[in-house]
Amino acid sequence: MVRYVPTIGFCCLLLWVSTACTPKNNEPAALSEHGYRVSMHVSDTLIYLGAVDPRRRPLTSEVVVRVRDAQGQPVDGIAVVFSVEPSWTQNASLIPAEALTRNGKAHTIFQAHTTGVVHVMARADNVTRVATITVASRPSPPDNSSWMVPSWPGDRVRVSGMQALAHTGQ
Repeated sequence: MVRYVPTIGFCCLLLWVSTACTPKNNEPAALSEHGYRVSMHVSDTLIYLGAVDPRRRPLTSEVVVRVRDAQGQPVDGIAVVFSVEPSWTQNASLIPAEALTRNGKAHTIFQAHTTGVVHVMARADNVTRVATITVASRPSPPDNSSWMVPSWPGDRVRVSGMQALAHTGQ
């Protein structure tokens, strides 16, 4: 039993550290002046420019604002205004830029026209929530003269006149 104590301690340490490193997908809801809880969720924090396969790499990101009352019930009819930081107003679009909550949610679609990191803001009641989205350029095509490892199931690889279909064990 004594010889297992260091192993158990090490496992507990790993468990504790792994929970501290998990990404925050949804921040806790902020409380508005009317007692509403306002939260924001972004479907994809990394999107791509250009003509890439949207099944593999997202071109847009859906931003959802949720408004709930003190009892946790959805609140309808709250105006939500979506915006980006001033340096991005000419390089990004939010469709629609304003929406009313329905079933406690307001949605918009974010799309960018240049690469970089953008802060998307949503204002509901007197609360402003901020999310960060990274916009990357389209990945470069692979160099056919060297070996490559496909990164997506279904990618086609051509090597010396032979064709293969990539498969990952999932």
